[in-house]
Amino acid sequence: MHLFRTVSRYGTRIIAAAALVGLAVPELAAALRPYIGDFVVTMLIVSLMRVDFAAFISRIRRPWPAIAATVWVTVLFPLAVMWGAIALGVDTWSASALAIVFLFVAPPPIVSAPAFAMLMGLDGALVLAVMLLSTTLMPLTAPWLAALFVADALPISAVDLSLRLATMIGTAFVVAFILRKVLKSERIERAKPLFDTVGVCIAVMFAIGAMDGVGARLVSDPVFTLSALGIAVGVCFAMIVLSYVLFRPFVGVDAVAIGYCAGNRNAGLVVAALGVEAVDPMVWFFFAMTQVPVFVFPFVLAPLGRYSSRTHSAAPPKGTVN
Repeated sequence: MHLFRTVSRYGTRIIAAAALVGLAVPELAAALRPYIGDFVVTMLIVSLMRVDFAAFISRIRRPWPAIAATVWVTVLFPLAVMWGAIALGVDTWSASALAIVFLFVAPPPIVSAPAFAMLMGLDGALVLAVMLLSTTLMPLTAPWLAALFVADALPISAVDLSLRLATMIGTAFVVAFILRKVLKSERIERAKPLFDTVGVCIAVMFAIGAMDGVGARLVSDPVFTLSALGIAVGVCFAMIVLSYVLFRPFVGVDAVAIGYCAGNRNAGLVVAALGVEAVDPMVWFFFAMTQVPVFVFPFVLAPLGRYSSRTHSAAPPKGTVN
């Protein structure tokens, strides 16, 4: 049990280090790459098993921020970005350029977003609601965007993409529901360190496999690799900032949580549905780059999260007269 607690405590650092292992040991990354889809579905199952549905329901009782954020994250923002990319001529750069943009904006928030949002002192229930709604809608929204913008650049049709996403996500929901019924939510909560350890182990294998080919490209073309990394991090920050600026006047501090949802996307779901081996090499490379902020941000921002949590807990309740 001590081992589980240690892994739970240092999980973000372990996952960040795993990406470096994938770069340093390309044979291991190549061996794990074919199982990326399995890792994605398993991570989704583990996360859904541990969902606080009471928090979700409480948020849905005040539905408009969650609904507005979901529509923004899954429909309006991707449409604006894809149209903007076409207006800038991105589709003329290469056959895969627009597909790379699609990979940045089509997926829902990462499944670990609610937990990390709470670590940062944000409204975890709001992030949970947006993550669940966006993930549930993904078999409709992502293929629709694909049919509009990148039908010729993907290895499968939009209909096949929809069916594969529905199968993956539906399977994860069903398995998670059965496991929650069998194990009981109280037992799952008591075994938090164990489930944290399982989640970290799966995320480590995913992180290593996602780096397949990146190490070789870093050696052969470091300028391009570092530029691509800068683009990935920059796009992530831009999505966060733009969403925050848009929602701040309407939802106040909740805009931080919405920005976090918009900037941290579960691109692994799209790659897994397309077929790991069928993805264009350049699309795969940028998929790997999109994972770096996801791997590193929890490690980098954890101190900020702990500080925000302490500040929030120390602040007097609204309406308190000093």
